[in-house]
Amino acid sequence: MVTNSEPRPRPRPRFAHEVSMPSEEVLERVRAALKVHRDGITGMVLPTGRIELTVSDAVRHVWSPQLTVDVEAADERSSRLHARFGPHPHVWTLYVALYAVSVIFAIACAVVGASQLTLGMRPYALYLTPFAVIVAALVYGASYVGQGLGSSQMYSVRAFLEDSLGITVPANG
Repeated sequence: MVTNSEPRPRPRPRFAHEVSMPSEEVLERVRAALKVHRDGITGMVLPTGRIELTVSDAVRHVWSPQLTVDVEAADERSSRLHARFGPHPHVWTLYVALYAVSVIFAIACAVVGASQLTLGMRPYALYLTPFAVIVAALVYGASYVGQGLGSSQMYSVRAFLEDSLGITVPANG
């Protein structure tokens, strides 16, 4: 059996780290790094234990990533970081809306076409169903295109987080 060492692409890639410092220190280190870092990374540290990082407005595009990190205490001296890349919330909302509209359109075409077929009419709506499915597939595929276009920015944002916390990642991880 052949196994792929690379994880399959996902619309919203995730990763996790365990660090040997309390969650308050994690938040403070990232907050301090954001104050002095001027290389195109911006973000905020929320008191709820969430960190949101992205690229600055000067280099931001529609496909630019946003990294959301939830920090939770593992014990008194260590923390777990649960991180997820995604597009800006406005872009994500548009993506979900387009995907939902295309799926609803495909279902409507199928229902109307089946009704036309049942009534002995020519099922014109059924001819649009594959088109709606193709549009849904294209919208879904757009997330992978966005990941490809924003991959260097994803690397920069993740490197900023790992550098600010002193996390070293093996070359194969």
